[in-house]
Amino acid sequence: MKMLNAMILILCVLQAGYGILQFCNILPPSSATYKVTGSFDNPAGFAGSLCAGLPFTVYFLLDTNTKSIRWSGWFAMLIISIGILMSESRTGLLCIAIVSIVHFVYYNVKKLHGRKAIIGFCFSLMLLLASAILLFNAIYQWKKDSADGRLLIWKCTWEMIKDKPITGHGIGAFESHYMDYQAKYFEEHPNSQFTMLADNVKHPFNEFLSIGVQFGVIGWGCLLALAIFLVYCYRRHPSQEGYVSLLALVSVAVFSSFSYPFTYPFPWIITVLGIGVLIGKGYGNLRFSQMNMMKKAIAICLLVASAFLLFTVGNRIKAEMEWKRISRLSLRGQTYSMLPHYQRLLAILGKEPYFLYNYAAELCVAKRYDDCLKTVSACRKYWADYDLELLQAEALIGLEQYEKARHYLEKAVTMCPVRFVPLYRLQYVYKKMKNEKEANRLAHLIIEKPVKVDSDIVRAIKREMRLYLQHKKQQDNIRKEKYYE
Repeated sequence: MKMLNAMILILCVLQAGYGILQFCNILPPSSATYKVTGSFDNPAGFAGSLCAGLPFTVYFLLDTNTKSIRWSGWFAMLIISIGILMSESRTGLLCIAIVSIVHFVYYNVKKLHGRKAIIGFCFSLMLLLASAILLFNAIYQWKKDSADGRLLIWKCTWEMIKDKPITGHGIGAFESHYMDYQAKYFEEHPNSQFTMLADNVKHPFNEFLSIGVQFGVIGWGCLLALAIFLVYCYRRHPSQEGYVSLLALVSVAVFSSFSYPFTYPFPWIITVLGIGVLIGKGYGNLRFSQMNMMKKAIAICLLVASAFLLFTVGNRIKAEMEWKRISRLSLRGQTYSMLPHYQRLLAILGKEPYFLYNYAAELCVAKRYDDCLKTVSACRKYWADYDLELLQAEALIGLEQYEKARHYLEKAVTMCPVRFVPLYRLQYVYKKMKNEKEANRLAHLIIEKPVKVDSDIVRAIKREMRLYLQHKKQQDNIRKEKYYE
């Protein structure tokens, strides 16, 4: 366990050092959007992994025999904490605060002897809690729009859970249905304070809500039972390794309440390790020496399952590498020649929504609109998405089915009211339908619409709408002159 904990800390220190060097502009960032992400594409993965590994420093801080090991633990804690701080992850800072409070309470409660010690402990705990509350408020105010955006997501996610509270909607249900619920929310609340904060959402930013959406109360009940069982395992056989594992699970749980750490492998590894250590320590005194046949049977099953998994993963890797190759060639103008390759990959990637969307978009570019709509329909089973609604509308515009295209564009507008493209294409559809009144109304709406993120596309859309209205005004003046003549 000592060697395993040391390996985890070395990995975390190296990852944190990578992020610190990015912050100092010594190493290039891994993302075009964020400055500090370590080897990840997002600060959430970077900070989530560091927070999962941070409690393992406690294992070495509690070493009372070797001073150099304790100092190594303090050094690792400092580097990892600086890495989290420089990532600007609000959840990471909150995670550090809560885990510190849990550790302080646990290790001081059992040392309380006498009135002065109790008063001193209570006073220190109140200071820590007050600091945590102030930190939470500062974190909320720091990026208030982002925090309010998450409130919208949680609000709509709760509506999903209420529709199927017991069993949930099933695996992958959030991506399949969430954007429909967000669209419904804005249909019912067109003047909502969240209008400018809505975006295309793929995760509820809370792993517990994600479990509720997919498995309902049954999922929450199983999770609670596991948590109680793990605490029981620790109390059954307390140990330094078990305590560190429990602290690591608390850290992952806190981060899971405000982000999506399980999108990345490292928090999964830490979680499985923590559960394994707690159960192993709790029931390590049980003897299985007379169960050789069962152990052999389990070993054979695991070997067969591993071979099958290796084969499946190998095929998947080959397919995704081929997908990367043909998608790049398609972007270089070879769309038509790449379509047969997309068709062949359907056998392996036919349930991958990103692949189906990519294939449907290429079919739309190739003007194979009917095939595009069929592929979009297959993708829609796994994905309720703003971009998917736009793609369906584009295919229907290509088929000159403007009434149907209008339906999907209006759905895209309600999914993300802050976006300009669906309104722009909707205005085009009304022009094609000879509905000048609605086309003019949308042109005015686009010009007056506040901009959340300024871009060349938004400026071009607004400029085109101004030109459109000027042209309409000129035409109206010409008609009036002819009328009076």
